[in-house]
Amino acid sequence: MTLSPLLQAQVRKRTKGFYYLLTPEGRAVEAKAKGNLFQKSKYDNQIAVGDRVLYQPQAAGQMGLIHEILPRQGVLSRARVGIEAEQVIAANVDQLVIVQAATQPEPKANFLFRLLVAANRGEVAPLLILTKTDLLAPVALENFLTPFKELKLPIYFTSNRQGGDEEALRPLLEGKTSVISGPSGVGKSSLLNRLYSGLNIKVGEVSQKTQKGGHTTTLAELHLVAPGTAVIDTPGVREFGFWGLNAQNLYEYFPGLEVYQGLCRHRNCRHLSEPDCRVKQALASEKIHPAIYRAYQDILTDLEG
Repeated sequence: MTLSPLLQAQVRKRTKGFYYLLTPEGRAVEAKAKGNLFQKSKYDNQIAVGDRVLYQPQAAGQMGLIHEILPRQGVLSRARVGIEAEQVIAANVDQLVIVQAATQPEPKANFLFRLLVAANRGEVAPLLILTKTDLLAPVALENFLTPFKELKLPIYFTSNRQGGDEEALRPLLEGKTSVISGPSGVGKSSLLNRLYSGLNIKVGEVSQKTQKGGHTTTLAELHLVAPGTAVIDTPGVREFGFWGLNAQNLYEYFPGLEVYQGLCRHRNCRHLSEPDCRVKQALASEKIHPAIYRAYQDILTDLEG
């Protein structure tokens, strides 16, 4: 029997061991992993949404077999909740679109810094979209955003009533694969529906009691919205634990601190109380915003815990 040649496709969605692929021609293919795939692959934990794979077509009515995961470029990952393993949220992405609400639910700077660290480690360019900006006083909004503006983080605003920067967002997404991430209830799916009317992603409401959103999006899914342009909608996250990061290498990826790498007197400087620390000197001379340094301290403490 002649075996079919291996063909390339991209993982659009995965669920319980089954994978939904998208071919370069735009054809949908259902597949499963070949039995020995993870014995031979350096990606021994999972096939992720966005992965480019080689699969073998099967007879009509049968699932294709994924033989190989091609090298990844641009990854968003975190530690799995409850077990010591990496969870690759999305692979082969160009940018991380962080969506936070100005209020309802309240934004958390520490959570945003965690996503920025993960973006730096995964070599993904971040940008921030702040939703519901019509519900927060301008002064409070500016206070929250000041440290991120000092980091030169691209920031855009949107609201259900006023629209905001939505027309400027489409060009930023064109020709790229963007993973959309943020807490539940901040309006990720609603924003995508407004940007791309044909998506019709299910949306939910924020609980008035807990001020937390429900997980309306339960699985990450890649949507091809135009030739060469894709968005990956992901479930809302309340916690973001790091994978492959520790107290010794955090500063290499922490925004605003990585530029001081190797400049302190001690090679293993933790930027806390060590002498001749360039980070502490920059903090004292107001070259680093105090909120950035506090976030670093908080996350460092968590990693050391």
